[in-house]
Amino acid sequence: MGSFHGTPVLRSEAIEVENPYILTINNPEDDISKINLALTENKLILIRSSSFEEAGALFGELVDHYGLRDSYDIQMQYVVTMMEARDPVDNVAVTVNKRGPYQIIQPHCEGDSTSQLDLFGLYCMQNAKSGGENILSLINQTADHSRLRAKEKAIVDSGLSPKERNMLRGQHPDAKDVITECPSICRVLLEKERYRVIVRPVPIKSSRSVITGENFITYWDNVTVHDHAFHRYHHSLLKHLGILHAELGTNYEAYMHVEDDSSWAPADTDSGDIEQTSKLFTCHVLHKLEAGDFLVFNNRPWTHSVNNWPPDQVRKLNAMYA
Repeated sequence: MGSFHGTPVLRSEAIEVENPYILTINNPEDDISKINLALTENKLILIRSSSFEEAGALFGELVDHYGLRDSYDIQMQYVVTMMEARDPVDNVAVTVNKRGPYQIIQPHCEGDSTSQLDLFGLYCMQNAKSGGENILSLINQTADHSRLRAKEKAIVDSGLSPKERNMLRGQHPDAKDVITECPSICRVLLEKERYRVIVRPVPIKSSRSVITGENFITYWDNVTVHDHAFHRYHHSLLKHLGILHAELGTNYEAYMHVEDDSSWAPADTDSGDIEQTSKLFTCHVLHKLEAGDFLVFNNRPWTHSVNNWPPDQVRKLNAMYA
């Protein structure tokens, strides 16, 4: 076990026998009770040598166990059609984010603060021969999160009738709040005579996990994707581990991945230096998924991120979330 700025870094292959963070399973049909227990203990569950159909069936069973069927169906069958970065896979999974050559994905939890998700799974069809390692990071719930902000859409009401307001909220379901004044720091997405649709930074709040019943601070997409601190930290961690394919120079910004169709793009905030960001995590677990690996975990306390790989290699993963 190593460390990075005081945060332990564990390599899964080196500690598979007695790992406090990972439950490794070879026959999920015989171990569904172990999987549920491990999830409530906030462990990572690594299922080996499963088919995609088996992985989908298992995830569906977990979804039903935790009462997440509606969320799962919406994410896999409807929301994905509105996202440029993902494609549906048999209505049970979606492809992972597309990215450019040598781009890395910063630590994040699936979903955002206005569309919160609980359960996450990654199924590996094929991984790059060189690169493509996942970093799973446990969020430090006792850390100081006061510098972090979530970017959220909101409607600025400048004289709408109740009917007009309700219609507008129906057109922008991810704009949860209706406010009367536009903060100077906000970014205007749409402006009309009597309203504006904006993106504004708000403090992050803890929320309840249906898996454990606990309240967790969660680093949603709209917390970390726009924050330079998380991109800088992940770039430095990968370099420290000696696994980054550094073909674009030494500047972390050259490796950043920010989705163009995201309402909270571009990356324009910075919550702290590398030492401060490191204190936000309890540990990092490094695992390179192999074909047939299925990784499942509670989306609320764990972030996932990935190393890059050369553009002449192929990495195919399917994601499931609810």
